[in-house]
Amino acid sequence: MQRQLSSFDIYVIVSELQELKGSYIDKIYQLTRNELIVRVKNISIKQKEFLFVRNGELICITNRQFETPLKPTTFAMTLRKYLLNGRITEITQHEFDRIIKIKISRKEGEYVLVMEFFSNGNIILVNPEGKIILPLIKQHWAHRSVKGNVSYMPPPSQINPFYLTKEKFLDLIKESKADLVRTLAVNINLSGLIAEEICKKANVDKTTKIKDIDNEIIDRVFTTLSGFLELFKNKKFEPVLVKKDGKVIDILPFEFESYRKIDFEKAEKFTRSLETFIDVKKAEKEKIGDLEKKIGKLNRQLKQQQGSIAELNKKIEQKKLEGDLIYLNYQPLELLLNEITEILRCKDKGEKIREINKKEIVKDFDPLDNLLVVNLKNSKGQISEVRIDFRKTVAKNAEKAYYDNKKLRKKLEGAKKSIDETKKLIDSAKKKDKIEKSKEKKTVKKDKILWFERFRWFISSDGNIVIGGKDAKSNELVVKKYLKDGDRYLHADIQGASSCIIKSKDVKDKNLKISEKTLEEACIFAASFSKAWKQFAEAQAYWVLPEQVSKTPQSGEFVPKGAFIIRGKRNYSRCKLELAVGKVIINDEPKTMCGPLDAVKKMANKYVIIQPGEIKKSDLAHKLAKAFDTSVDNVDRVLPPGGATIVETVGFELR
Repeated sequence: MQRQLSSFDIYVIVSELQELKGSYIDKIYQLTRNELIVRVKNISIKQKEFLFVRNGELICITNRQFETPLKPTTFAMTLRKYLLNGRITEITQHEFDRIIKIKISRKEGEYVLVMEFFSNGNIILVNPEGKIILPLIKQHWAHRSVKGNVSYMPPPSQINPFYLTKEKFLDLIKESKADLVRTLAVNINLSGLIAEEICKKANVDKTTKIKDIDNEIIDRVFTTLSGFLELFKNKKFEPVLVKKDGKVIDILPFEFESYRKIDFEKAEKFTRSLETFIDVKKAEKEKIGDLEKKIGKLNRQLKQQQGSIAELNKKIEQKKLEGDLIYLNYQPLELLLNEITEILRCKDKGEKIREINKKEIVKDFDPLDNLLVVNLKNSKGQISEVRIDFRKTVAKNAEKAYYDNKKLRKKLEGAKKSIDETKKLIDSAKKKDKIEKSKEKKTVKKDKILWFERFRWFISSDGNIVIGGKDAKSNELVVKKYLKDGDRYLHADIQGASSCIIKSKDVKDKNLKISEKTLEEACIFAASFSKAWKQFAEAQAYWVLPEQVSKTPQSGEFVPKGAFIIRGKRNYSRCKLELAVGKVIINDEPKTMCGPLDAVKKMANKYVIIQPGEIKKSDLAHKLAKAFDTSVDNVDRVLPPGGATIVETVGFELR
């Protein structure tokens, strides 16, 4: 299944799961970090079945048999302690969110197993008093924590389209500046799939901008939506599996007109048919996620094989040389071997062995270790060391060398075939990787890069561009190329900070005076994007005029790359280290901007306020990328250098 479960899917699933009411919890297993199975005694059909849950992705009823772990996890043990032999009394969808609550009754009261299917998902056990006993994942947001011994608080309520009046629908539509399909998906909380179906049924182009839609179209869309919702209210589900090229790719509560070039296959139950996807997502993750690992592994294998072939070639040459040298030195070797044979028959061998070792042809001789190494000359008089079996004749030693040579050549043929196979596998994997990457490139629109995005940047609440260097090289560039008359230079009062400047221009290159407000914001920016972010809660920064900034040192002084000399009065400002990150529009282009709160607040409808803290920069970037529907790189490059903590989110909940 290529998509996440929507609120409508959860609506259908909860409707079908009502058959489990009154059933008892029989067994609980945690198969993997994210997979849980609950075996229930289904009283409606009088047999045991599994409720399979993949955290944040999938829930279904199945009779499939699973290989269960021998040792239960702490999470599984906790669920067993509180839920085994409990009776399911209620199964509900929390409001119209992607949350399922299963109430399980025991003597001491009713426990609730909460399953969240948004963002990274979660499975949470709640006690009869409403406090969390244990979550699968500990999570924290500005207004909500999911951890042990705190009250379970669901996320803020979403729009419920089932309770939407025409007046409210009209208000939500007219608030939007996007196209119709995005407005229905986000503002009306329909999800992309349902929004496309409503547009198709209403016979309206989904890409039509809201500003271009008249009241007649809005009435048609609302009437279509109302009729669509009636099918859900009346439980008129006729589930179908969606097939493309013979492969099941989705499941729907009934046939959708918006699906094209596919086949529908009737399914008996929505929730039971979801078991089709138990293995599907795993396989896709493995194929895509492991492709580069596979290429790396094959390359390492190829390198080892090439090393083995080089070694085999050396041994083949060596054995050929040994055979040739033995025959070339046939007579002296024969005399030596005859002499050794006579010595071995003697009782007192010590002196005679020492005499053998003194011979020019002998490198080392020790009969106790079955060792005889001889120095053999080729036709040019060059000497090579050859190990000889002194119990065999000269001819037999030569034959053994040639036989070993033949065996090694056969082995070499096999090794060459293995290398060819490995090369084919590498080529095949690289082609797949290239195809996957080309698909990603086609689907991702390349952002237009503005000149100031090469540096650290933000737009002040008055509209001035503020930039700062990322390293010594860009510090040098910021000052030498971009600091002009009328601008201001800023620096945090800490060693190694960025050189920052306020441009007396806006994003459209129009002249703009620098206000006290902009100076204050730029000082916060300079202080925050310095080493102070990792060490303090507050820091000082100062600003000066362009003519006070110099690269010319006094006699005997040295100014390193990226550093500058400031002469004259410095205007200091004490700054609280606090920034905001939000999605803004600059010259009709969406951008992720990180800067002082007032500046971001002026330009963004939804943003997050951060201070120095323990959340890793990479983790925060991933969270914000999802929230702002942008790439992780776009967020990562604008964040301050170090960990952060989320103080507050505005306009959305960070999931």
